[in-house]
Amino acid sequence: MNRILFFVLILFINITYTQEIDSKVIVNSDQINQTSKAIFLNLEKSITTFINSKSWSDNNYLIHEKIDLNILITVLSYSNNKFKANFEFQSLRPVLNSTYQTPLFNFVDKNVEFEYEEFETLFFVENKFQSDLVSLLSYYINIIYGIDSDSFINNSGNIFYSKAQEILNLANQSGFSNTWQSVNSGGRINKFWLIENLNSSNSKEFRDLLYNYHVNGLDLMHKDKLLSKKNISSSIISLERMNRRIPNSILLKIFFETKSDEIKDIFSSGPDLDTVNLYNQLNRMAPFFSNKWNNLR
Repeated sequence: MNRILFFVLILFINITYTQEIDSKVIVNSDQINQTSKAIFLNLEKSITTFINSKSWSDNNYLIHEKIDLNILITVLSYSNNKFKANFEFQSLRPVLNSTYQTPLFNFVDKNVEFEYEEFETLFFVENKFQSDLVSLLSYYINIIYGIDSDSFINNSGNIFYSKAQEILNLANQSGFSNTWQSVNSGGRINKFWLIENLNSSNSKEFRDLLYNYHVNGLDLMHKDKLLSKKNISSSIISLERMNRRIPNSILLKIFFETKSDEIKDIFSSGPDLDTVNLYNQLNRMAPFFSNKWNNLR
């Protein structure tokens, strides 16, 4: 009986720790004039299984620490197993001693071209290009893991960014698609420049912010709200140095698109904090959201 209990316990621990990502995938084919939706439903299932059934890291994630990932795929065209679609990724991170999930990464990759056959099984192989779809998903999962890791332990995401860089390099060498190149329809807001910036020493303030904003900020809200707000304010203001070096950085663009509502909510209520400097810096770095920053005054 003890041996049976032991193996059951081992199985439970294994299940608890290996599936570290919880993805929800929606394939929207409303723009496609096609009676049968089977191919799109199977694509949705294949991607969900591909992401959720694979162990993407050596880290141990408890159930409540899982990365929540939402993927919306809007199909723009489809013919003979060839797709063109927009991929929208949103990842969320739990906040310590809270039921709140904070958004970490919101990004839309537009006009992605890939092939998929109905009932096709997707699988990832290290150091080998499989397909544009597998590479795309694996690339963004590693980006998301890197950012999530950085938000818990300072500069711990390097291993994931290196994997994302390798996936991009292999996809570029394959010659199947130009969506992996530095110049495409997305300008400098694309996969190439995203990983280029994450791996650059010029983005040090952004990597530091991921840790300070979350660990020294949001995770302290339950204990000391005023200190938490001060630390969040300081971490955002520190981005000004990076903004001077790299104006219109893709990382700052993604950060403020992801966090603008949260920043507004944090600083629109008590306890009171002098936000003049924060307000001025936010309007310099992200003037597009000035209507939200007005709530800080």
